[in-house]
Amino acid sequence: MLKTVLIAQVLVVFALAGTLPADEEGQLRRLGEIKVKKLGPTAPPSLDSVRTRTLEWVAQRGVTDKAVLEDVGKLWAQPDQPPTSETLFDLTIQTFALADASTRTFVSACGLAHAPLLPPEAKLLEQADAGPYYLANMSLFYGRYLAHRQMFEEALDVLEKAPLADVVDPASLLFFKAVCQHHLLQKIEGLATIEQLLKNTEGVPVRYSTVAALMQYDLESLQDQSLDEVARKMTDVERRLELGRTGQKVQKKEDEIIVTLDELIKKIEEQNGGGGGGAGGQTNRSKSGANDSVIKGATAPGKVDPKDVKNQGEWGDLPPKARAKAKDQIARKFPAHYSDVIDEYTKKAANRPAANGK
Repeated sequence: MLKTVLIAQVLVVFALAGTLPADEEGQLRRLGEIKVKKLGPTAPPSLDSVRTRTLEWVAQRGVTDKAVLEDVGKLWAQPDQPPTSETLFDLTIQTFALADASTRTFVSACGLAHAPLLPPEAKLLEQADAGPYYLANMSLFYGRYLAHRQMFEEALDVLEKAPLADVVDPASLLFFKAVCQHHLLQKIEGLATIEQLLKNTEGVPVRYSTVAALMQYDLESLQDQSLDEVARKMTDVERRLELGRTGQKVQKKEDEIIVTLDELIKKIEEQNGGGGGGAGGQTNRSKSGANDSVIKGATAPGKVDPKDVKNQGEWGDLPPKARAKAKDQIARKFPAHYSDVIDEYTKKAANRPAANGK
């Protein structure tokens, strides 16, 4: 009963604004009796379908503020031209923010300008009572935000939890999933997502299809254990470090790079006959070495005066004042965890044995 009253209130606002034709008003009056169809994974939902599901969600939230309902009505005014899926998605997120204070705060925190190092926590995505329609589209919103921040691991984790049947803009969901998989070098998964986007999805924007085709070609040409793969992994490590990440995942990536490089070097040496120089491993070495290390034509024995090399402290040490000044500069210009990382690196460097026992 309450649901029917709330829907009626929404209809009153629309009627005051003069935004809906009579047949659509009649359709919305029967909203409580209509079971919204699951959206197909290959076609974007229509304007009527998105508007119906969004207003149903507003009614279920129990919104009674007339000003909020008026703002919602203005958002969903009858457009002159059919809106794109991206426009419908933006309208849906704006409606969620108008109807729910926590969503409004979260959406405002997901700004790309002057973004903090750590993204906002998305605890609202754990609210099961919000409904699958809300959770799917807010997951797409948050995943898109994380992808723009180049936080591809977190973005992919969020996007994979959003069912295609419940999102307003399935093309965007597939595109940003493909972007994350491409950057993370998930070749098989990325090619499958791109194929679904390009071949099994309607209404894909041209910029999405163009970039997706380029990513498809790029992934298809990517070879395992190649210098190209190593270079991409190095770029990925650099991205992670710029995000302030120095944990086990980054160290694992670095180890993978070293192992791959070692294997590549070993293969090159085997192809060159065990590392010998020249064709067939031949070299220009003399059969007997010179007896004395002298310059040709020189009359002097080639000796130099020994210098008194004193131990002036361990390698890498700084005077106390200089060390304090450097730490102060680090504390001023970088976040606190960077100082910890630098201290740890300095300790390891100080304890590392020097080359050739020096």
